[in-house]
Amino acid sequence: MTMRKRTDFLIIGSGIAGLTFALKAARYGKVTIVTKSAIDDSNTRYAQGGIAAVFSEPDNFEKHIRDTLIAGDGICNEEVVRLVVQEAPARIQELIDLGVPFDKKKDGSYDLAREGGHTEPRILHAKDKTGKAIEETLIDKVRNHQNIEIFEHYFAIEILTQHHLGIELKKSYPGHLRKIEEFHIGLGNGAERNGFSTFKKSAT
Repeated sequence: MTMRKRTDFLIIGSGIAGLTFALKAARYGKVTIVTKSAIDDSNTRYAQGGIAAVFSEPDNFEKHIRDTLIAGDGICNEEVVRLVVQEAPARIQELIDLGVPFDKKKDGSYDLAREGGHTEPRILHAKDKTGKAIEETLIDKVRNHQNIEIFEHYFAIEILTQHHLGIELKKSYPGHLRKIEEFHIGLGNGAERNGFSTFKKSAT
């Protein structure tokens, strides 16, 4: 059985990158998320630690950049490090605004931890299940957004380009094929783009 549908934004992958992009793109058109497993089965869910960002004094961007470059032992691209460090507070604030429950102290300030090569407390966390907390928050927002449609247990088998923009998807059981025609494709398929070699099995 082959079915066709149209969408404005097609997102392949349901981790933190795919879900956050889906919520932003949904302001401008119809969004379709495709994931080859359940929507909550991604590497995001298994990130236990936290997210580092400059969130309080006396910490500052230069300290965070220096700590990262030292920990990277010459491998890091300084331009990228500076971009990520300087963008981090705003990106984390977006997660906070969406409702991610990062741990707080009794006085209402964030319970920032100091870990690894960090010289200042700058790790925001949600107990020891930060990834799970982020994912559950984003999934709840995505599932309840009228402009977002989710296809779980679908494999992307071909991306069509040039005169026939679109993608063909195959359901995880035989005999089911769907073609989606779209205008923009977003790939949110996990940490492999960063050169990591160990993932949960379902990550692309």
